[in-house]
Amino acid sequence: MKESDHFRELLEIKVLEIRDGYAKMSLKIRKEHINIAGFTHGGVLFSLADCAFAEAVNFGDRQAVAVQVSINYLRPTSEGDVLTAEARTVSDGKTLALCSVVVKKEEKDVAMFSGLAYKVRSDK
Repeated sequence: MKESDHFRELLEIKVLEIRDGYAKMSLKIRKEHINIAGFTHGGVLFSLADCAFAEAVNFGDRQAVAVQVSINYLRPTSEGDVLTAEARTVSDGKTLALCSVVVKKEEKDVAMFSGLAYKVRSDK
């Protein structure tokens, strides 16, 4: 994406790889990311997945906005864990793109995210 993502920077999400229809990002969980139960806050996991989704569908000159997203939390993570979000566009139509994001700790899935993006016309 062309602009800085200040929220991504605030969370300290790192970009590992971006290409057309694909993005990979990582985040080391800090105490600020932990909820009252002692696990990573769901909003942090969502944000990591959402950042990868945004990069995958906004590659190059394309501009897209989310119209529907969902996440399933599969297992908890904790302070010190390094999480990786890998986003892949699974359907890329004229006006909509569907993207699947898997968030992992090492090789174990911790969350599954699905995002539908509307492609904004270039003359808008």
